[in-house]
This record gives sequence, C-alpha cells and structure tokens, in this order.
Amino acid sequence: MSAGAERARRLGLPITLGSVFAFLLGGLALGSGEALLHSANSNEFCYGCHSIEMNTRGEYEASSHFHNPSGVRASCADCHLPQDGALALAWAKAKAALDVIPEFTGKLSTPAKYEAHRGEMAQAVWEEMRDNDSAFCQSCHGFAAMNLAAQERRPARHHARARESGQTCIQCHYGLVHKLPENADEMVERIFATN
Repeated sequence: MSAGAERARRLGLPITLGSVFAFLLGGLALGSGEALLHSANSNEFCYGCHSIEMNTRGEYEASSHFHNPSGVRASCADCHLPQDGALALAWAKAKAALDVIPEFTGKLSTPAKYEAHRGEMAQAVWEEMRDNDSAFCQSCHGFAAMNLAAQERRPARHHARARESGQTCIQCHYGLVHKLPENADEMVERIFATN
C-alpha cells in the first residue's frame, strides 16, 4: 500500500467521526436557535417591554383580536412577525431588537412620551404592511378563503372591490387593535399615495 493510501486510511475514521460530530452539532444549534426564536413569540415576551405593558397591552386585550365570538385569538407575533420560516423570522427578530433602544433611552417611558411617538411607530408598521401586501393579516384572512356570500352586503362589496383592484388589508383595516394616532387617515392616505 502506498504512503498516501495508508495516510488516507488512518485519517478516514477521524475525518468521518469529525464530520458526523459537526453535522450533529450544527443540527443541534439550528434546532435550539429556532426553538429560541419561537419562544420569543409569546405575548408574555412582548409584554416584557415597559412601554408595551403600560401602553398597548390594554388596547390589544380590549380588541376583537383578543376576544371575539369565534374564540380565535391572534397573538402579537401573528400580526407583527412573519409566519413563513425561520430565516424570515430571524431577520424580523434582528430588526425588532432595535426596538429595545427606546426602552433603554426612556423615549417611551411615560404614556405622554408614547403618545408623542405613536404616529411614527404606526407609520412604520403600516409601511411594512403595505410593502409585504399585509402578509401577516393574510396568514389568517386571505381573500381566497373569504366567503363573500356569507358576509354582510357592505363588507362583501368592499372586499370584492379590494380584491379586484389589488388593495391590501391595511388600506382599510388599520387601528383594529391599537389606538390610532390623531392623523391616522391622512397618514394611511399618504402611505398609499406614494406606492
């Protein structure tokens, strides 16, 4: 047997074992990372921020997304985070980590300060929903799944027109869960005028 073949035979087992170990370690890291991402999707996690607990928890818990006749409850993550894969969720969580900065700097530390910034926060969310065609809404409320015949006449007419014209949910349905900023109608009109 040649020296190269002998060396390959001697290294074969350690390389194979090392590869298996690296594969298992990588799988464990991916699995635990995804589990960590999903554990940070609970309402309790969101309520951990002082400004959320103080300003928006009550709004959410008084909304039809929390209490409704069907008993279906949308969580904070259902409306504010992607539902289509770990990579999209990780990217959204990385961007959301920046939301902690106002908590530490005191920018939102009182109801008055929160109200002073409500408009800019709402605008950022509405622009994101415009850009992703209200994807988070549509994970529960897709046009394709709507039974327009079972809806009251006015909503059925509006939904049919919205589907035909390519409108997205947030163009009409804003302020369903959270209190609206003072100039919400003008903001939404401006957001969709620039699209």
